[in-house]
Amino acid sequence: MLISQDKINEAVATIVGYGGHGILNCVQCGACSAICPGVRAGFPLLCRNLIRHLLNGELEEIIEDSSSWGCQACCRCTEVCPRGVGPQEIVFAFRRYQANQLAFSTSSVTSQMNLYETGHAVYVNPTEARKKVGLPEQTPTSAFNDRAKEEIQTLINNSPMGELGLF
Repeated sequence: MLISQDKINEAVATIVGYGGHGILNCVQCGACSAICPGVRAGFPLLCRNLIRHLLNGELEEIIEDSSSWGCQACCRCTEVCPRGVGPQEIVFAFRRYQANQLAFSTSSVTSQMNLYETGHAVYVNPTEARKKVGLPEQTPTSAFNDRAKEEIQTLINNSPMGELGLF
């Protein structure tokens, strides 16, 4: 199926507008996908594949895919990208697009609730494991910083995600 250049331009402009400024630098080398834990876990639309769909103007075709919510923001993809694309930024730009369209998977609700409540999308209380190896029980993250959690909650409450009434 031939995709119109207007549709491609619209998709690219949308992602750039949400912060994915490096999308046009992607040459589909696959370095990002090779190192991505989300790709290894089986999320089909992360890194190179997500960028390919976006560069093909396929916003509507992939809007409801939950893969973007599987990104853990480890930034490994961005570190290895030889072209400065910032694949993690593209994933987060697509998340913003999904959130603004109120089109995110119900499977992402748990991670969104965790983010709101703890400051981490994926959260396992590390207290016991840290104690066993002699580290302080509380990590220096938003999970143990009430002010940081309040700031995250303020950001979420004032975003399209807040409009959903989940929090």
